[in-house]
This record gives sequence, C-alpha cells and structure tokens, in this order.
Amino acid sequence: MRRSAGTTDFDTRNQMRQPPFSLTDPDILSILLSSSMQRKGTIRAKGKCPTCHKAFTEIKGLGFICKKHKTVPRKFYIDLYRKGQRIRIFLDRTGQPLDTYDRADTLLKSIHTEIETRTFDPTKYIKVEAAKYYACNLLDTFLDEKLQQVAPSYRRAYRRMVRIARAYFDKRDVRELRKIDIKEYIDYCKKTQVWSEKSLKNNIDLFKTFMNYLKDDLEIISTVPAFPIIDVPEKTFKWVSSEDQMRLFEMVPAVHRPIIGFLMLHGVRPAEARALKCRDINLEAGFITVAATFSEGEYRPRRKGKGAKPLYMPIHPEMIDFLRERVEGNHPEAFVFVNVTTGDPYSAPMIGKIWRMVRAEAGIGPYELRLYDASRHSLASQLVNSGTSLFAVSKLLGHSSTKMSEKYAHADLSQLKVELSKVSLTNRSTVTRLSPREKSDEKDQ
Repeated sequence: MRRSAGTTDFDTRNQMRQPPFSLTDPDILSILLSSSMQRKGTIRAKGKCPTCHKAFTEIKGLGFICKKHKTVPRKFYIDLYRKGQRIRIFLDRTGQPLDTYDRADTLLKSIHTEIETRTFDPTKYIKVEAAKYYACNLLDTFLDEKLQQVAPSYRRAYRRMVRIARAYFDKRDVRELRKIDIKEYIDYCKKTQVWSEKSLKNNIDLFKTFMNYLKDDLEIISTVPAFPIIDVPEKTFKWVSSEDQMRLFEMVPAVHRPIIGFLMLHGVRPAEARALKCRDINLEAGFITVAATFSEGEYRPRRKGKGAKPLYMPIHPEMIDFLRERVEGNHPEAFVFVNVTTGDPYSAPMIGKIWRMVRAEAGIGPYELRLYDASRHSLASQLVNSGTSLFAVSKLLGHSSTKMSEKYAHADLSQLKVELSKVSLTNRSTVTRLSPREKSDEKDQ
C-alpha cells in the first residue's frame, strides 16, 4: 500500500502511537485544537539526532522524530515559565527520568492540574531540590543530631528506628506523608519485626519525634500527620512487702549494703544513685539533690527523661550516719557510693551481679524480681499502702510531669521527710551501722 506524502512511521521503540498519519489528518488537527495544547509548559526533547545532529521535530501530542533518519530522542524534559522564572523538569516526582514522550505528557498534565489548584511546587521535581526532602536523607540528618543530644542508653533505639524507616520510606518526599502512610508503615513494622506492642509503640513514637523535628526544627512541614493509637497492655509492676524486702536485704553482702539500702529507702533509679556525688548531699538541711545519672557507663549531669528537673528528697534517718561519714571531709566531686574492690563508682554490671547473687540465695528466678522492683516500685507501693498520698509519693520519686514539677517546685519537703520515715530497714544489720571505715576494715579482713 502506497503512503501519501508527508506520512511518517514511528519506531515501536519510541512507545508512541503507531498508526501512520499525515499532518493534514483530522486526528492531528483535533490534537492541535485540543485543550491539552493550552496547558502551561512545553515538552522538549533532550539531545539531537545521533546521525545528522539536528534537532528533533515535534509532532504535537505524539512525540519527537528526526524525519530524515527516523530516529527518536531517549530523554525529554518539561520547560515552563512560572512567575517570571524558567523551570526545567527532567524527573517525575518519584525521581524517574522522563524517558518517553508519554511519561513527559502525563507529568505535564499533572503539573497543569497542580497549577490550577495552586499546589504546584517546582522543588518537588528538581532533583537537587527534591533530594533535600527525601526521607532517607532527612532521617540521617535527624540521627546525627539526636545522637549528640540523647542519653547513650537511647542511641540504639534511635539507630534502629532510622534503619527501619529509611528502608521503608527511602526517597519518599516527607512533605507528602499522610496518615495512611503512617498506618501502612506500622503494618510494615508488624510484619517485619518481632516486637511486643510496647516495642512497636516506642519505635513509632520515635518516628513521630522525627516528624515533629521536621515541623519544629527544620520547618519543612506545617503539620504532623495523625498517628494511630497503639494500645499497649498495662504493665503490672512487681513489688515486695517490707518484711520480704528486709529478708532480701539481709542477703546482700555487707560491703554492698549502703547502695542497696539507699535504693530501697529512697527509691531513686540505680543509675541515679550511682551518679550521686558528695556535693549532692546537704547534711545540714537533711536533703539530697538527684540531678545526674549514668547512661551506658557515661556520667550525664541531668536526670533521665526529656526536660527532667533535679529531684530533691529528704535523707532517710537510717542513712544519715553513713552519708555523714562519707561526705564530711571528702571532695565535693567524689562519688558517694564507691565499689571498694575497684575504688570506682558502681557500674551497672556490678549492681546487676550483686542482685543476681541475692536472687539466687533467695531462690528467686532470674526474671522474677528486678532490683528496680525490690527498691523503687516497692518503696512506692509501701508508702501508698501506709496511707501516704499519691501526690506525696509522686513528688518523692519524681513521677510527676515536667509541668507538674514546675508547678510544685516548692513542695513541703518537711512533710515528705515525715512520710519517708514510715519505711524502715531496721531489725537487722542496717546501713546506719556500716560506715566507710568499717567497710575498709571488712575488706582488709
């Protein structure tokens, strides 16, 4: 069949419309008059004919071709002017190059819709600019900053969250994340990670921290997507009665009783007790300032928790003698509780070893009762059961929120001192009978 003059066949590799056509065909005229030609922006071919090195000829709505050599371009871009600025777009919003005319045409239609709805943002299509909003890049920036700020004990959790989120979101534009994306991410975590509900919640909470970082610190997004609520079964705290606590305390080696007794009588966290220095003990006023902690072996001059304030608590009467002999005449920066076998402050592994020995002697399983349960939780439970108000207990142990702590910063500490005296470790070898000198003598023996 003979072709009419001006007819051109496109190579199938160009992925363009295949039927032969003429510039005078009704279909071409229809395309030229269609509303699509009124769209803002122009599709342009990148490069020239590899044979004659001349520019490709555009057939509106169909593509580009070198009529003489029947070659077609392999890359395209969109050229448009917006508010007096020339914008050239080579990638779609997923970062894919415009390697076919159809892909470029589809993208131009999408851009036209965005312009009409006033949602067009050219930075989403410019590779250098778009990379600034990739989730993977911003997660790396977030991690670098947070690792300098958070306690060492939290760093592993931050690294884990970033690793998982980075693999999932990759080059997704963080400005496009919505509630449905968060829900799908949670489902992804459930399928790929062997986690308890608590671990899942912790990981998603850290990702929410990342989203708030984008909003508040970098000001990249204006709102944080709604995060679904993850229900976590309420944890049942274990605690022991005063009588059982006394029996456990009797099993503690005498040389280590001061720090274990202090934990049982004051309810501070083990890492906070280990970080106490002589300057934190006010013997004249009878109060202790808990303002530091250890985290993964690193001394940190603030308590655990974001925005946590120093905690002030009365000295238990049974600890007065030990603390007086330890503090008076000692350097203010010296640690209160020192492992006499090393001369260094107690380490977390050493405290754990001591408590494992106690549990073994008491016939308690390795996971049945933590030192935290036998000290902090038990103290709180014993005080509540003895009639102490929940407010007094929360103030004593620092359970109140930052807002509550600020509001009640000048609580009646003398009343707390009276309430604390309801707990005792008497009727046995108590910490009040064990002075630093006696510890040294015991070591020599």
